[in-house]
Amino acid sequence: MPVKVRCRQCEKVFAAPDRARGKRIRCPECREPVKVPAGKRKRPAETESADDESLFSSLDLSQAEDTTARLCPKCAAEVSTEARTCPHCHVDLQTGAISSRMQKRLKRKGPDPALFYKTAWADSWRFMLSNQRLVFQTWIVNIFIVTMQVLMVFVAFWIVITFLPPVPDEAQQMAMGENAEEEEKFKVPLLSELLLKNGFNILSVMSAFIYMVIAGWFWTMAVQIVRTTLSRKTQAKRLSFQVVDSLANGFKMYFWCVIFPLPVLIVAVPAILLLAGGSTVFSGGALPQPQAFRTVPIMIIGGAIGLVTALSVPSALAHMAQKHTYRAWSLPLMAVTSVRNIVPTLYLGLIGLVAAILPVAVIGGGVAVNFYVLKVAFNTPHFLAWTPLSTFEGVTEGAEVGISFPWTAIGGYAGTIVVASLFGAYALIFWTRAVGLYTYYFQQRLELIKGTKPGELAGFWARYVAALVDTVIVAVVGCIFEPVELWKMNEKGKLVAVLFAGLAVSLISQYGFSRGLGLSYLALLPICGISYFARSECSKEQATLGKEAVGIMVSGLNGERLTFAQALTRAFMKILLGVVSFAAGFTPRKQAPHDVIAKTLVVFRGDLDRE
Repeated sequence: MPVKVRCRQCEKVFAAPDRARGKRIRCPECREPVKVPAGKRKRPAETESADDESLFSSLDLSQAEDTTARLCPKCAAEVSTEARTCPHCHVDLQTGAISSRMQKRLKRKGPDPALFYKTAWADSWRFMLSNQRLVFQTWIVNIFIVTMQVLMVFVAFWIVITFLPPVPDEAQQMAMGENAEEEEKFKVPLLSELLLKNGFNILSVMSAFIYMVIAGWFWTMAVQIVRTTLSRKTQAKRLSFQVVDSLANGFKMYFWCVIFPLPVLIVAVPAILLLAGGSTVFSGGALPQPQAFRTVPIMIIGGAIGLVTALSVPSALAHMAQKHTYRAWSLPLMAVTSVRNIVPTLYLGLIGLVAAILPVAVIGGGVAVNFYVLKVAFNTPHFLAWTPLSTFEGVTEGAEVGISFPWTAIGGYAGTIVVASLFGAYALIFWTRAVGLYTYYFQQRLELIKGTKPGELAGFWARYVAALVDTVIVAVVGCIFEPVELWKMNEKGKLVAVLFAGLAVSLISQYGFSRGLGLSYLALLPICGISYFARSECSKEQATLGKEAVGIMVSGLNGERLTFAQALTRAFMKILLGVVSFAAGFTPRKQAPHDVIAKTLVVFRGDLDRE
């Protein structure tokens, strides 16, 4: 207890702590030393009285322990009798230590991948049932596209059988004179004549175009479902069907189907041709016959490429749902990722096969009905309609047409596709949800790119995808649109555009239209490529269309915008060096030879700048 003392200097009375007994302390008023009497420290009061001792002495404390409860030896938390580890501190209840397997699990960031195999089926089933709005949207889109295809074929068929002029007889040919054959070469064909001769090919292209809408809708829905799964939601975001947006995404999906396997095909196709036709293929000989491609080595190579591509689709779809998708455009990258996750990838393949049973069964039933009940062939509408037109030569005025539109066969085809598409929509949503769960539980092993920093150096794969996109743009439309863009720039650009046009006209007038047009294309292609890269990379965006799609740009060594001379030097050296440009992924600053020469860097814009 505190001791009261009085200062002899200022007569101040104050309390000294009990531990200061026998010592000197300073007065808080005058700061003079004051001696505290030693005395005896008071012992603390007894906590238990004699009565208390007599009260509890009769109790047997050994009986107070609850022997039915099981406690963790480390945190003393109550655990079940069946538990092997503590759910709170994760120690082994027998050894009292954390096992190496549990330590590895605790160090893991993100969810436990082992839970994927338990939740894939049940969660995908619940998601499919709770999002039937997406099912019926998909079904309606399919019905709309199939109806459009049938109407398109019917209109083309009607034009041919209605307006195709009959073949002239001998008397009419004699009346035309000797120059009839020469005039026929320069005659503009009628639409009915064009459709009769090339209608199947034209309708095939148009069918692929309208089915691009379905592909785009599938792409949009699949990406949205994966994103919904990553955010741990059970209800997908409401999607509105837009034809233009679906066409754009469909084109993107078609383009991906070409770009994705391209690195493997560049190596595999020459090997397949060599196996099929020998050295004659590369020495200017004729291409091998179709039977030559059915040999065992070629079928093994083709099957291996197809299998690797199919196994890589889930990992590619996982990357497509991120902000940065460039890894999803590379088959080698996705193949390595799929091999690293081969068990869940094969599990997804099993889920996909099970989900496809009903749609495939419906299609098989439709084929059987067409063959054995309706007694008609099962094929696409334009094939069924154009097969009887192969012998059609037109109808004279007043005569009856002996060919009718094959409504039965086309109706059987359309009905089968409509019914199968309903079950296919359920299967697609079920499997896509499973892919979303795969993305969620294995996100650490998938190496998803969720963000980039401004100025971060762009590696090989980002630049590879951008280069492929730019190559396709320059090869397909560069010779047409690049002179137009140059014309819009300034007076010098207009002069260059006029020179381009003059070169094309000169070659066409000298070598004829077809050959001259081909030579003009080959002559202008590298020039248009240099102009495209130089003009785009010194612009305000500092990037070509391919680089903008990936989210990268070209800058100087200190991040500054390129001058036109610098961009022109870079573009010229890039076209000149060609394949050597891919050395960018193996240098310290990710620079290709043309970057070193032009003193440039290729960097990411960063997520904030892209938004």
